Amino acid sequence: MNRSQPSLPFPVGTRVRVAQQVRVADKHWVTYVTGTVEAGSIRPLGGMEMGSKAAYSYQPTLRLRLDDGEITSIVIDEQTQIETLDTVPQSRSS
Repeated sequence: MNRSQPSLPFPVGTRVRVAQQVRVADKHWVTYVTGTVEAGSIRPLGGMEMGSKAAYSYQPTLRLRLDDGEITSIVIDEQTQIETLDTVPQSRSS
């Protein structure tokens, strides 16, 4: 089965705030991260051990550059909330 991968709605340079719920046993809390989108991708889930399942199971991922310069990747699930803060205009080549 060959499915096309969906694209992410956040262009490079968009500043976002991501909120994700973390749950451990009966406790849960929300974590926040703010940064600038460097890339968005749809990564295959699993690997060699999953065999052909990795060919059709994907997880959307955002790569962000945080304010201190750190680069982090965030897997987006159905509970993830993403707020767009602003967009850096792309320079035009003449």
